[in-house]
Amino acid sequence: MVMMLGFLISFAAGWSVTAADALFRAEERPGIFRGTPGMILLLTVAGVGGLTIAGAVIWFLQSMISAAVMVILAGGMVLGGAASKKLHVTAAGDANRMMLGLAALVALYGLVWTYLPPPPPAAPAPTATTPTVPTSK
Repeated sequence: MVMMLGFLISFAAGWSVTAADALFRAEERPGIFRGTPGMILLLTVAGVGGLTIAGAVIWFLQSMISAAVMVILAGGMVLGGAASKKLHVTAAGDANRMMLGLAALVALYGLVWTYLPPPPPAAPAPTATTPTVPTSK
């Protein structure tokens, strides 16, 4: 379950990041993202998306300690980015894909931190109060 959620998080992250990149590069942005206020809004949305991605990746790294985590994250990001690029037609579509990816990230973030929190850290081992080595005379 953790691996599937990690893959979905990385897929949504790749999807959203690729759409945001295409929207930043567009010469004519759709209405709400046009002009200086639109660029500020776009930067704010991209920043919130980046923080959400970081929080979700931290959850995944804490929940599953394995080298497979990096493979799953990289694979999901690449597949999400490729799927987003396949659907690229206009800047308005980029904005829709970016917001859809951000909504999916927020939903997955809330799901994993609410219902599947990482296990608490192990308690430290008790310290020995008596010496383990016999004293010499």
